[in-house]
Amino acid sequence: MKNAILNFGIFCLVAVAIAGCVGTGPGTPGTPTQTPAPTGTPVQVGHYVFTGEQNGATVYMNKSSTITLKLQENPTTGYSWNLTVTPGLTITNDSYVPSDTSGRMVGSGGTHIWEMTASSAGTQGIEGIYKRPWEPVYGNETTFNMTIVVQ
Repeated sequence: MKNAILNFGIFCLVAVAIAGCVGTGPGTPGTPTQTPAPTGTPVQVGHYVFTGEQNGATVYMNKSSTITLKLQENPTTGYSWNLTVTPGLTITNDSYVPSDTSGRMVGSGGTHIWEMTASSAGTQGIEGIYKRPWEPVYGNETTFNMTIVVQ
């Protein structure tokens, strides 16, 4: 009887361990995961937040709308985003937030954040290339492109 209970206990532990190892996890490697805003967080009217998932998108907004663009970046490897915008968009803030705020994780990445305002009506654009600034463009770099139609 003791062996049966012991075997059953071992079986349960193995089943729990295996169940914890199954699944795709929080996301595909190299794909940023989005964290939903906490309930009750106010969202400013006319404020748009975009990530790499909106690459290639066309969006419509009113003049004076604000845009926050968040792209994953790892400058510790030398790679960074070179972002350009058309004259109808004004960048008001450009910052980088590391994933590891303790400073103990060598090589950890983070998020590059740009805040901008739609300052002129018309078709505007955001273009970015993720590369080492000292290297030439080879053609296989990660890029970000977005069209903003300001009304």
